[in-house]
Amino acid sequence: MEPIYAVSLALLIVTAALAVWRGGLWERATAAILVVTWVGTTLAPFDGSEPPWVAIGLDGATMLFLLYLTIYSSRRWTIWATAFQFLLMANHLAFVRFTQLEQWAYVTAYYVWGDAVILSLVCGILWPSREAASAAVSKSGPTD
Repeated sequence: MEPIYAVSLALLIVTAALAVWRGGLWERATAAILVVTWVGTTLAPFDGSEPPWVAIGLDGATMLFLLYLTIYSSRRWTIWATAFQFLLMANHLAFVRFTQLEQWAYVTAYYVWGDAVILSLVCGILWPSREAASAAVSKSGPTD
């Protein structure tokens, strides 16, 4: 197992556990989608000479889900996650257009942008939304 793969997998597992423990509905749903995408891309064949169409399809569906979250949720982390997922898709499309790109550059960029999506989710889990923070303050009363 390559170190970049192991680090990304560990980050995903910790983030998914954190989402189940502390995350809201959107964070849990995103963690589930990311785990399904990870499993699907891991099981799909990739030979290096042809574009990984299964991974591109799964990552495209993930991007549409994140775009939906960005539009319909009030959470700021979704904007960042969607932006990083867009860069991950741009990485795929660059490889589709230029299949002669070196594999280490394609795979490394794939994991870097994927980890950035996961870290955006971590930020969303750790920092509550403005509505949740203001509700907690109003329940506890002023702290003067």
